[in-house]
Amino acid sequence: MRISRVNDINLHSLSFSSYFHIGDSYYINAKSRALAVKREFPRFYGNEGNFSEYPIFSMQSPTPVLTERVNMSVNNVNPNICVNTIKIKGVSSSSVLQIGSSQTICAESRVKHIRQLLGPDVHKSKGLPDTSIKSEDE
Repeated sequence: MRISRVNDINLHSLSFSSYFHIGDSYYINAKSRALAVKREFPRFYGNEGNFSEYPIFSMQSPTPVLTERVNMSVNNVNPNICVNTIKIKGVSSSSVLQIGSSQTICAESRVKHIRQLLGPDVHKSKGLPDTSIKSEDE
């Protein structure tokens, strides 16, 4: 039997399918999906947010292929895990913070970033500054 002892943990934020565990675990499966839409002028049309429209969310996750056999021997002379202080600002997007051991951890985060900016013609017609990106050659 193993014992995990922690004196002080200061964890500010734990979000988006993240996992915080003190002690041993057998299996952790953390998955997160997100659509991040950035618009120059915020507007929600009501029919947005269907993950099936974006191939990134339906693609099969890659799995590691073990090509060689690994022999391992563990001898825990002291079965205790002792931690004094942990300070963490954030654990996010299918991450794992664990004090202990785990046999299997599967963590996956998929994010589709979409930027919808108005073109320079729209800016001119509304009297707004041109925010388009220009190369140095122009």
